[in-house]
Amino acid sequence: MLKFQEAAKCVSGSTAISTYPKTLIARRYVLQQKLGSGSFGTVYLVSDKKAKRGEELKVLKEISVGELNPNETLQANLEAQLLSKLDHPAIVKFHASFVEQDNFCIITEYCEGRDLDDKIQEYKQAGKIFPENQIIDWFIQLLLGVDYMHERRILHRDLKSKNIFLKNNLLKIGDFGVSRLLMGSCDLATTLTGTPHYMSPEALKHQGYDTKSDIWSLACILYEMCCMNHAFAGSNFLSIVLKIVEGDTPSLPERYPKELNAIMESMLNKNPSLRPSAIEILKIPYIDEQLQNLMCRYSEMTLEDKNLDCQKEAAHIINAMQKRIHLQTLRALSEVQKMTPRERMRLRKLQATDEKARKLKKIVEEKYEENSKRMQELRSRNFQQLSVDVLHEKTHLKGMEEKEEQPERRLSCSPQDEDEERWQGREEESDEPTLENLPESQPVPSMDLRKLESIVEDATSDLGYHATHS
Repeated sequence: MLKFQEAAKCVSGSTAISTYPKTLIARRYVLQQKLGSGSFGTVYLVSDKKAKRGEELKVLKEISVGELNPNETLQANLEAQLLSKLDHPAIVKFHASFVEQDNFCIITEYCEGRDLDDKIQEYKQAGKIFPENQIIDWFIQLLLGVDYMHERRILHRDLKSKNIFLKNNLLKIGDFGVSRLLMGSCDLATTLTGTPHYMSPEALKHQGYDTKSDIWSLACILYEMCCMNHAFAGSNFLSIVLKIVEGDTPSLPERYPKELNAIMESMLNKNPSLRPSAIEILKIPYIDEQLQNLMCRYSEMTLEDKNLDCQKEAAHIINAMQKRIHLQTLRALSEVQKMTPRERMRLRKLQATDEKARKLKKIVEEKYEENSKRMQELRSRNFQQLSVDVLHEKTHLKGMEEKEEQPERRLSCSPQDEDEERWQGREEESDEPTLENLPESQPVPSMDLRKLESIVEDATSDLGYHATHS
């Protein structure tokens, strides 16, 4: 156990430890307080003795790597050094990394606003939601950071709200690469023990992980910022996985623009090749318009805001946006000027190949959508025809059953019942003669009930008269 771990035991929660002898780490970092602990280790707030004024506070992540062999530890250190070269306002800055005893230590930028998950839970408990313009701003910042990573062929592999941090109300992507550095090739272990809420279908099915998997996770974060809930929720691990792999694509509430919902749904396409890249999303007219508005707001903030930290962060965001806009043109000019004739010819061939690949991709996407529409039309047509056939068959069977029930009813009825039915028929349809149980040669004429009553009275009076005289 490290000495600074033992010293941290003297501190409870977030209380600063200036009352006991200062613990020096790597000859430059002074332990300030323990910020928390997670599945990979413990996080401390430290002060850098060699940092510039106003930038002393940093975060030290101490991770146990006792089970890694020397080669794996060296590889983790090399990859951490690679990550330390990333410089973008939407990415938590990696300052340094080193190994001390059985622990791998990473020094990163300090973000005072905690992580995005804490912010979401805070608003959710208060019954509040984020303003729409705030969500758009944060989403664009994340897109810029993800595009910067992907452009340098770096995958995050663990994008989630817990790994997004706030500094001066600006989002910064952090903790990327850490799980892969420590788990090596044990992606299965990470999948089975971690949360699957943000994992793409191809990652869960172990079909590979690429930039489009990060795009899926980013869409899940966008949904969470809008709805304060996970895009794919369930009571257990398996139910969440089934919703991700086989479930329907979620949609944003109607209060959000349709353009934003369409972008999110395209990012959640179960086919990775059909998901847009970060730079493609930034070029969508709706996002590009919001990007220009964001630049204007940050420009005003740098002029009016008295908070120097906010000014610096806003200026960094503006610079990143401007670099993103002009980067491709500048890079093309500089590269072409340095190239030999043979390299220029190779570049033209590569550009032609890329253009051909883009056209083929567009054709494939159009064919895929066309085939999907045809399949849906065919299924609906077959379903309608099947419904009609079932309805006809049901009607036919019902008619057959009624025909079979009629003779059975006649056989089961008693003579008294038959007489009652016959009299009822006569009352309802007095002008139509009944032919039941009579031969065809003896039709029964229709009779009026009053005439029948008079006949009965005459017959009874005659019987009475004969009885008195006999």
